[in-house]
Amino acid sequence: MKKNSSKIPKKLLAILFLISLNSLVYAQNDSIATDKIRTESGVDPTRVNSRVGYSVLYYNQADNRAQITNRATLTLGVNRWSFAIRPEFTSIHNGVPGTGFQSGMGDFKFTILNAFYVKDKNAIAGSVEFGLPFAKAGLGLPYFTATPAITFSHTFTPSLLLAIQPQYTFNIANDVIYPNISVLTVRMFLAKFTKTGYFFVFEPRPIYNFENKNLDIIISPILGKALGAGYNLITLLEIPTKQKTIDNQGILFQFGFNKNF
Repeated sequence: MKKNSSKIPKKLLAILFLISLNSLVYAQNDSIATDKIRTESGVDPTRVNSRVGYSVLYYNQADNRAQITNRATLTLGVNRWSFAIRPEFTSIHNGVPGTGFQSGMGDFKFTILNAFYVKDKNAIAGSVEFGLPFAKAGLGLPYFTATPAITFSHTFTPSLLLAIQPQYTFNIANDVIYPNISVLTVRMFLAKFTKTGYFFVFEPRPIYNFENKNLDIIISPILGKALGAGYNLITLLEIPTKQKTIDNQGILFQFGFNKNF
């Protein structure tokens, strides 16, 4: 009896050890899965990856006006550098009955980004986005613009991050009949990624226009789903907090997908 009783604790210890080891492996695999979703979602600017994407943007505006934009995105990631182009095809209805939609080439943007600091739970990336005046008249900004930005992200857990991105937009070249552009935007977002593939983002975005001394705040909730094989579905809203902005710009509804490589 004594001999058998001395073996029972050893068996229990062995079982407990195997259970603990299995839990550690599962937790590690879970962290790897959520980290992959975070990288492939495109939510975190400090995560560099190659992907293609397509989305439809619908602005619901006042006075029966509307804007629909088809946006394609191609991003090439090389080490900590990424290069992206974003052409748009836009359709606009001016609200006048019987006039229909005016359609054509919209804005075209080119972005260069470098995630120059990645250590432990913190990362910093610098970028500049150029807006090229390729749009048909009335369908985009008639400016050659630049938007330098700096992004700081902090990882609380593999599935939870906070990022802040101040960016400043100014005109490089434009027709003198148009006013200058001088806009400061601060993107702040909290993102949560789940092991089931869903990710949720909440982004309040203050925007200050130095030319007309106007402050606006955009609230943007984002919902996404990783489908596997590098594919993601993404939906978002952009809701201005000022009624004047809602009337002029409208509330944005966006739906799209991307494919990572």
